[in-house]
Amino acid sequence: MRRICVLALLFAACDEAPTDSMIPEPEAPEPEASVATQLGLTQYSGAIDPIEEARADGVVTYTFDPAQGPVCMRGAPFRASVRDAGSDDLVIFLQGGGACWSAFCLAVTGAPIGIPGVDVLNPDLEVNPVRGWNQVYLPYCDGSFFAGDATHSDNLNGNGDRIHRGLANLTGALEVAKRHFDAPQRILLAGSSGGAYGLLLATPLVRHYYPEAELIVMADSGVGLGRDGDEAYMDVVLDEFNVRRFLPDDCADCRGDGHITGLIGYFLNLDPNVRVGMYSSWYDSVLATTFLQVPGEQFADGLYAQTQALHDAWPDRFRRFIADGNQHTSLLGDPTGIIGSDLGAVELPDGALARLLGGDLLIRGMAETQVGEVDMATWLGALIDNDLDAWIDLQAERGPPPEAAEE
Repeated sequence: MRRICVLALLFAACDEAPTDSMIPEPEAPEPEASVATQLGLTQYSGAIDPIEEARADGVVTYTFDPAQGPVCMRGAPFRASVRDAGSDDLVIFLQGGGACWSAFCLAVTGAPIGIPGVDVLNPDLEVNPVRGWNQVYLPYCDGSFFAGDATHSDNLNGNGDRIHRGLANLTGALEVAKRHFDAPQRILLAGSSGGAYGLLLATPLVRHYYPEAELIVMADSGVGLGRDGDEAYMDVVLDEFNVRRFLPDDCADCRGDGHITGLIGYFLNLDPNVRVGMYSSWYDSVLATTFLQVPGEQFADGLYAQTQALHDAWPDRFRRFIADGNQHTSLLGDPTGIIGSDLGAVELPDGALARLLGGDLLIRGMAETQVGEVDMATWLGALIDNDLDAWIDLQAERGPPPEAAEE
């Protein structure tokens, strides 16, 4: 009899039909926290209110209140700029510009108004595969790979406190991005040099803001390489920037062999809707010689081992464009994408300016950067389109390192 009544209730056939008050309200499932939230990367999200500062040539520049977090390394205001091209797709670009900690300091300390006309941000460059996309430009002025959250009163270089607020700067720029571009279909998250290192933690934070977008990451000279076999070197950097706390507890490889390239594999494993391309040369003159201060062969060996492991694990979602020689970047075309146009806002170690002006940094553009018959513009376009036949894993034959060639 009870079974009949229960069945009848389902069809509203019992003498007493159920009312709304008799049916318990289903409990709404708790939304799953994003990876960025789990790692603590969202601490500034929702707490930053950017202020429009300037409009020119279709570009809107915002400035930020340092009291809310975003600020450049020596106290200058942080800015971020957007260009609305009316596209369904979005470029988020992290500028390069060194890094600054107690043992080494090459850093940009000012954030300009506007968007520089470097290759990947040039809407008039015919070979640029994202020339018609919307843009968000992040100047790099925090000296901490867009990730730091610490202050040091060591008066390094005689310039006062080091204020590392990279995470706040990144978050502020993404608040601007979300304000303008709520739901892009595709996002190219790209960074050069120090900005490429910034992609390691920017990737999960961008995914937090844009959980549905197709996410394409392009690391232009910087995939988390440290000194091969020397964990202490990278540990100092992580600790001075206060970013070790953001490394996942369940990522045993995130600091493997002195590198933090394992973060790329960690996020590829979690997110099937992201793919990563990377550029390097075998003997990158900035990373090997200036930044890591290791022999070219040691740098090349570490580059190969770390990136080969990633490609072996995700052959269709992590591919390389490795050129011979010591060229530094491939998406810029000129040094303004690294140090900006205001040399007064750049702190350089001894001899670095002379090397820059002498051309040793080898900052070239997408059409000039080639491996065999393939140029970076074509390869980047194939990465964006997920054309696996054209987006091939490219490694130039490794010649002798520059120091060996000079002997």
